[in-house]
Amino acid sequence: MARTAPLSSSVPSKHTKPPRRLTMEKKAAIIKKVQSGRSQTVVGSEFGISKQTVSDFIKNKAKILEVAAKSTGAGKKNASQGVYPQLEEALLVWLSAMIAKKSQCQATS
Repeated sequence: MARTAPLSSSVPSKHTKPPRRLTMEKKAAIIKKVQSGRSQTVVGSEFGISKQTVSDFIKNKAKILEVAAKSTGAGKKNASQGVYPQLEEALLVWLSAMIAKKSQCQATS
């Protein structure tokens, strides 16, 4: 009987799906559907994700809903903050004001 080489864990199987990255907006929609009374299995199948993934979203619902509520965070796929969140927030406010005024920003050397 011939021996076969063991499958390496780095070799993807033919039957595995590529991981899906959902935006915070979609994660919030999933949470709201589950909160409205729909089962996690049904909601998961609608979005093409497992029941366990839906359950993970429910566990982290406070953080997901907070990020999704911010207009700047809805399109993000993760909720990580930068090293200096206050500075980044101030920079966002300043940049939004410059865009609203249609001012040109140029770097000087």
